[in-house]
Amino acid sequence: MSDATVLLGRDEVLVRCRAGLADGGGVLLTGPAGIGKSAILDTLDDEATEAGVLVLRSNSSAIEASLPYLALYDLLARPIAEQDGLIAPHLRAVLDVALLRAPGDGAPTEQLAIRVAVLELLRALAADRPVLLVLDDAHCLDPASAQVLGFAARRLQGHRVKVAAAERVESGGEPACLDLLPEPRTELAVGTLPGPVIGELLRTRLGLPPADRLSERIQSASGGNPFYALELAQAALRSRAPVSTDEPLPVPQRLRGLLADRLAALPREAVDALLLVAAAARPHRRHPAQDDQALAAALAAGVVASGPGPELRFTHPLLREIIYADATLAQRQACHATLAGLLDDPLERARHRALATAAPGAELARELADAARIAVTRGAPALAAELSRLAAERTPDDPALAAERLLAGARHAYDAGLVDQAKEACAAVLRGPNRAARVGARLLLIDLAGGDRSGTPALLDAAQADAGDDPRLRAGVRRYRADHAISTGATEFGLAELAAAERHAQECGDVDQQIDVIALRAPIEMQLRPAAVLPSLRRAGALAVGRPGAALSAAAIQIRCCLVVWLLRCGEVAEAIEAVNQLRTDVENAGRVKDLGDVLHLVASVHERAGLCGQAYQAGRLGGRMRVELGPTAGPGLVLSAAAELNGGSAEQATELADAAIRAGELAGDTEWSAYALGMRGRADLLADRLPQAAQHLGRCRAMLRGLGFTDPALFLVDADLIEALARSGETAQARRVLDEAVREAARLERQVVGLGLTRARALLVGLDGGPHGAAEQLRAALPASHPYPLESARALLVLGDLERRARRRAAARTALRAAARAFATAQCLPWLALTRERLARLDAPPGALSEQERQIVELVQGGATNRQIATALHISVKSVEGSLTRLFRRFGVRDRTELAVHRITG
Repeated sequence: MSDATVLLGRDEVLVRCRAGLADGGGVLLTGPAGIGKSAILDTLDDEATEAGVLVLRSNSSAIEASLPYLALYDLLARPIAEQDGLIAPHLRAVLDVALLRAPGDGAPTEQLAIRVAVLELLRALAADRPVLLVLDDAHCLDPASAQVLGFAARRLQGHRVKVAAAERVESGGEPACLDLLPEPRTELAVGTLPGPVIGELLRTRLGLPPADRLSERIQSASGGNPFYALELAQAALRSRAPVSTDEPLPVPQRLRGLLADRLAALPREAVDALLLVAAAARPHRRHPAQDDQALAAALAAGVVASGPGPELRFTHPLLREIIYADATLAQRQACHATLAGLLDDPLERARHRALATAAPGAELARELADAARIAVTRGAPALAAELSRLAAERTPDDPALAAERLLAGARHAYDAGLVDQAKEACAAVLRGPNRAARVGARLLLIDLAGGDRSGTPALLDAAQADAGDDPRLRAGVRRYRADHAISTGATEFGLAELAAAERHAQECGDVDQQIDVIALRAPIEMQLRPAAVLPSLRRAGALAVGRPGAALSAAAIQIRCCLVVWLLRCGEVAEAIEAVNQLRTDVENAGRVKDLGDVLHLVASVHERAGLCGQAYQAGRLGGRMRVELGPTAGPGLVLSAAAELNGGSAEQATELADAAIRAGELAGDTEWSAYALGMRGRADLLADRLPQAAQHLGRCRAMLRGLGFTDPALFLVDADLIEALARSGETAQARRVLDEAVREAARLERQVVGLGLTRARALLVGLDGGPHGAAEQLRAALPASHPYPLESARALLVLGDLERRARRRAAARTALRAAARAFATAQCLPWLALTRERLARLDAPPGALSEQERQIVELVQGGATNRQIATALHISVKSVEGSLTRLFRRFGVRDRTELAVHRITG
């Protein structure tokens, strides 16, 4: 399946569909129009076709439902035309007449004959290969076809005929098409998609960035319906009008038609009353100014529903957009003025006051700026960004103050993950006269660029020119220059710039920037001056005491992250888990979406080191998706997603994600994240026994990290894996050099926590050099009762099993491998568990003991068949062929199809 057709957010539904179709039977997908049922059927269709299944499809429509046997024609005309002799001649003749393939004699068609003919035809087709009937919009089937298919479905159990159908069912409705499915039947309701998935859909289909303001509006207005989202986006892009949070979206006629029946019956006064609910934009409480009788009509029509207590909400967000868009500007402003006079909350009151008028006013602008600060304390940075923008727009005759408020809005938008909104605000600030605000905007643009550092030098030079002799501004510029230098390998220059930035910050008494400097310097001190780390972190904590908003400033978050990393590298894993989980909770409560992506990366890393791979997998998948959606470059998110797969997914998927991350890192010129991507690819290579590739990728990862000054062996745990890949590839001299360097660095930094991994690597080297007996004894003696990183113990047991096998002590090898399997199972580390179980299964199996399917695959490979040709011949999926070949490569010690084709295999 091509990337363009990969479904987003439907993994669970597809898994359940495949399970429902696995042994015959049928699956019925239900849900409202546009929810994605047809897209799921398309995927099942593609997968079945790829696996060699005969797919017969009908796409019905309401306007054609009066045409008898049209669906049967869609399904059966092709196989009848392509094959003769499938059914008895008298049944074939009846079917040809019903499907208009032959003229009739004018007599009524015998209904039983048609039913039997279709049943026998399906049985005959299934005798040759499995059959899948795909019935899209089954509720629109013509009655004649529906009756025939229902008759056949009741008699197909035990035959290789499956049915996948989709039926439009609104909320609370009951399906009517279950009779079209043979037993066993599975009914699946297709639900809405979460906002981030809708955002990714808009990006892949229309090129709309997920953090774009228009994308965010559509994510909300679509209510999670992918068809609605695409229609809204296309209409908005066609209109070319700027979209803001206070302007209505253009709703195309196709969508209005789907909801028209709910609005058509409403009296005019009900629509007027609903405009006040629409203007609120959030669940709205009734108040005395509203007409209860008019609202009762809207409730009865299903346009709005009562929430908890007296709250009202639209039953679908699109209804709100239609009503709000159909009102005039004056009507909308009047509603906002009414709401401003009724609401007590200072944030909502200020927002509605601003939307009631476009005129500037000092008092209103001040109220909006104050409300933005309150929003930050409530953990609502997105609302703070909107309020700050409104404050800047309403600020009269003071461009410098307006720029300050606009920059504040940009920073809030950045915290909320609204990247494009933040960039727009920065661009507006740069056009203004406020020199200090221009410096802040340029530094924020560096943050917004993420791993793409190509524009950083020019931004820094321009910011330095604007900063002049102002020590506060110079401190910020030099701090960012230090960060850029460190990230590109110029560590000494970066540290000098940090020292200068700290002096400027102390000169002007800017405590926040002093904390920022410490947060940036702490990771370097972990490498160069580990004894200075904790004193620095404690000093930053003391400086932050009593600072307004300091508890969750960007620097405070970074310092807490540094503390977690320090604990982790020192082996204090339980304390690290407690600290990182509390940090995640605090960041989530504060609504800092951008920081949450970074924190989830740390959450995943800590839980992986702690041997909690299930939690690491979940955090890694969520964090990876967030970082891809919110980051200016995809590399960090793809790296995190690859790491998640190595914890709880598959090596094959990790390979694909790591390759994508490598490409993204190279495109952005991001050395650090490119290194991590190479490391993930190398780990996936190890799992797949691609040893030369593993050595190459892990070696490049280690060299790039060391080039950046990252020599701490506890940073990425690359050393032991690289030594293993080199040793098993025959590069023992290079493996020993890496081992010696890692041992020296671990001793210098007192990283006892990496000792077991290096011991494992040393034992493997000795064992491969011809001394597996002694190497196994040494490694067994080094195994601790427990280890801060449980996966290190499991990996050591896996190597011990290999050494015992090489020493021809199969019982001892089996004991070690079983212990490794238990350890990986306890950790829920699925890829390594699968590898360990495979080695256990191979321990006593003779090389030629192939299953019938494996034997057929080998014969087809030796005959020159491609993976797709093998899948078609054996009626299995291409992925099944790929998995079987990977296992065969390992079993026979070959690297690829070419070697397997010439390998002599007996049994």
